[in-house]
Amino acid sequence: MGLKTYLVAGIVLLTAGTSWAAAPQLTTGALGAAPTLDGKADEWSGISGVKIKVSPSTPGDAKAYQGEVEVDLKAAINGDMIYFLAQWPDSTKSDTHKQLTWDKEKDGYVEGEDREDRFVLNFDMGGDFSSCMLSGKAYQADIWHWKAYRSQSAGIAHDKMHIMSFEKIPKAKKHPTRDGKEIWIARPSDAGDDMYKSQKPLDNIGDVIPRYVPNKAVSGSIADIKTEAIWADGVWTLEMARKLDTGNADDVKFEKGKSYAANVAVFDHTGDDHHSVGAWTLEVK
Repeated sequence: MGLKTYLVAGIVLLTAGTSWAAAPQLTTGALGAAPTLDGKADEWSGISGVKIKVSPSTPGDAKAYQGEVEVDLKAAINGDMIYFLAQWPDSTKSDTHKQLTWDKEKDGYVEGEDREDRFVLNFDMGGDFSSCMLSGKAYQADIWHWKAYRSQSAGIAHDKMHIMSFEKIPKAKKHPTRDGKEIWIARPSDAGDDMYKSQKPLDNIGDVIPRYVPNKAVSGSIADIKTEAIWADGVWTLEMARKLDTGNADDVKFEKGKSYAANVAVFDHTGDDHHSVGAWTLEVK
């Protein structure tokens, strides 16, 4: 499905209300050699970064377990590739998601309450930003969604988009906005293979099994962003790599000399509505 299907009048990104004009600005550094994606920061010592404060997207949300913390973020270019290093505190490593446990009395599998840690970078694909997805504006953004189990098992981030429109668009759901309007929200994955499949067998094939089975050979635009992460001593260290220009219409194109409004979100073993967010700006040099 081409990008033209989704073109809308305006663009916003979800934040907790931070102005991009006052947001931290991250300027890409230069790496003499491509870093090894191993979830380690040792090759980044010569690259300057920024600290981005993230706060619960809904103030006072008790289920946004991450709370208010700082994300250390760096960016660098080598050849036609852009790399990111992100580090953030997390007291527990959560790298399973909705595991299934066999229940003898029910003679079936029961889904667990475990939720994976996640990390998201959102990039403006050109337009006017808002502080809320339900603000009554339309938006289109490139989403890099790393998941500690479902994507990390394949060494990638889930590459997708957020698209909102006042006109009905494919695979979108209608939501009321805060100003009394209605808007269509779609979150399509980029083109390519399915990242994982779900399972819930009728028969017992193991006392505890994964709810989702990652596709470790996933290909297409959905798999553009290569990753590796390590959790140690209460800190996640995540490396991400992608071409500056993938040539795909569903990806942001990074050009030297330009700046891009962006957003970061952190999920601490919790669901979609409970996370901490912060705004920042990327300057590509």
